[in-house]
Amino acid sequence: MASALPAAGAETANSEFVIIQPDDVLDDDLYAGAIKVTIEGVIDGDLIAFAGEEVIIEGTVTGSVFALAPRVTINGEVGGSLRVSGNDVRINGTVGRDVVVAALDVQLDADSSVGNDLLVWAWELAALGHIGGDLTGSQHNLELAGEIEGDVDVSVGQLTVVDTLSVAGDFGYRSDQEADGLDNATVDGAVVHKTPLPPNIRVRALNFFGRFLVIVFLTITALAIAWGWPDRTERAIRTVKDSPVRSWGSGALVMASPFLLALIAAVVVGLAPATASFPLLLILGPLILAAAGAVLALCVIAGIPAVGRLGSAMFKKLDVYGAILAGAVVSGFVWLLPIVGWLVPLVVLPIGLGGWLFSWKISPELQD
Repeated sequence: MASALPAAGAETANSEFVIIQPDDVLDDDLYAGAIKVTIEGVIDGDLIAFAGEEVIIEGTVTGSVFALAPRVTINGEVGGSLRVSGNDVRINGTVGRDVVVAALDVQLDADSSVGNDLLVWAWELAALGHIGGDLTGSQHNLELAGEIEGDVDVSVGQLTVVDTLSVAGDFGYRSDQEADGLDNATVDGAVVHKTPLPPNIRVRALNFFGRFLVIVFLTITALAIAWGWPDRTERAIRTVKDSPVRSWGSGALVMASPFLLALIAAVVVGLAPATASFPLLLILGPLILAAAGAVLALCVIAGIPAVGRLGSAMFKKLDVYGAILAGAVVSGFVWLLPIVGWLVPLVVLPIGLGGWLFSWKISPELQD
């Protein structure tokens, strides 16, 4: 347990549990990393907290709060702004300025008060208290009540006014469905229901151009790899030809390894004692990121045997370079198609990566 006392400079606390007791006053910023961070006293400055389990503010933070934790609970007072990312966020106290949240489930209780704007990206949001500015962001399900002194401008799946709501500005929402409970809302401005926009033509054009550049880059890379390692490339293409299913399965397993590691890490952290969860996250997190980076790097060359096999199957008389070029053109064209394009990376990358893996077991003599 670490208890912060008054200090002349910013305090840094790293422990299993960081607690500011009700009678403690910290006269500067606090940087806290722990399993659980609890503020029951006063921080006369900013709070920057990273917790493996929970951040709880029962007391007062005169400055701003930056918190990253699975659960964040604000029952006290934050004088400045609030920046939070996590799984569950609960605000039952007061935030003097604006609030920005990215979380799965966000709850602002009826007694909560936000002095300025509220910006939320969440799956579930219940804003039932007082908001001194605008409410913006994107949510799948949004429940509203209380008072909003600015505008509402949100993108939602379903919006429901669950109790009496007062909006001083405009009430705008973008959704496929009509909002429920609008009879409970008093809106001084206009109520505007906007349907979701289709992708902008410029966005689609940039997406198409970006894919085209990726195809050109990967094709040049594939030809360079084939020129530098012709024998190995031909063996990998032969492997894809002889064992396509086994190649795809092995490659898919390698590409899914970061997700498997993340799943194992989640199970290990969930079963571990609370005192060990934070150190385990510090160890397993970099491993997962390293695995993801390795898989991303492999994707640059993974598809070469697959497109080479496609080109040789379609054009029998081509050499390895011509087969790779032809296969890249065909698979690239299919990738640009709007509906079936997603099948290309799903098939080409795993099967090509598996071809590379099994090609190391084939000697040149066996190939001949």
